[in-house]
Amino acid sequence: MTIARETVMQALFDLLNTPGTYKTSSRRLKFWQDVAAQPALFVRHVGDEVMPRATRMPGKLVIEAEAWVYSKGGTDPDVAPETSLNLLLDGIEAAIQPAPAQEVQTLGGLVTHCWIEGKIELHPGDIGGQAIAVVPIRMLVPTLRGPAG
Repeated sequence: MTIARETVMQALFDLLNTPGTYKTSSRRLKFWQDVAAQPALFVRHVGDEVMPRATRMPGKLVIEAEAWVYSKGGTDPDVAPETSLNLLLDGIEAAIQPAPAQEVQTLGGLVTHCWIEGKIELHPGDIGGQAIAVVPIRMLVPTLRGPAG
């Protein structure tokens, strides 16, 4: 099995970038003040963890990613500032859930498991109206060979 990091990262971006949800989306992070059209989604590859393996056993790699979400939901004084951000986070969590007949999210068979793990960093937009969330995502790749992404 030959899987490149780039293929996995693009599949994650495509999964999270739900049509009609985001006005701006990219795999290149921008500062929130440089993003005119929100809500916005940015997906970043932030690290790899090579797992120990026994002799003659296939290697395992955990690809670490972040989904950054921006929302101007805090600008409406009549609504709790994190309301729109919570809806966007619910959408990310729903996208990562496996299909009903599957036990885990596999990004179409590219990975053995894709999941959210760790603390989701939240800035709800109380001050200035800009809401930001950073969602840590991990993907287990059973074997990684071929060109590095």
